[in-house]
Amino acid sequence: MNKSEHDIQNEIRVAIGAEQSATLFRANVGEAWTGTLAANNLNRVIIEDARRFRSGLPIGFPDLFGFRTIEITPEMIGQKVAVFAFIEVKKPGGRTSKAQEKMHTFLRNAGAVGGVARSAKEAIELLQQI
Repeated sequence: MNKSEHDIQNEIRVAIGAEQSATLFRANVGEAWTGTLAANNLNRVIIEDARRFRSGLPIGFPDLFGFRTIEITPEMIGQKVAVFAFIEVKKPGGRTSKAQEKMHTFLRNAGAVGGVARSAKEAIELLQQI
């Protein structure tokens, strides 16, 4: 059975939670219409002066994002810092877009940990890079 990216994403979220290797959230985006409500019947809504709007995160933003808590340097023993973590979920053979690659480079250059994962095992390994 070929798994969908959604199936793989759910497996990753469960595995990361069980391992407690990070706290990750699903990135949701959407598209809708706004305007003035002209009519609202049982199966039909009419919007005057309708305009489309998009909600969510920038193009190329990873599917899963959050943080990984780490302990740092000897002089700061006991203190913890949250490092931004991200996972781009792809099914086997799936490719990243140019926008995703650009975003991943930006995040890594800023000190984030993560990358592309095609399984829960790969996601855990990516998050253990620090």
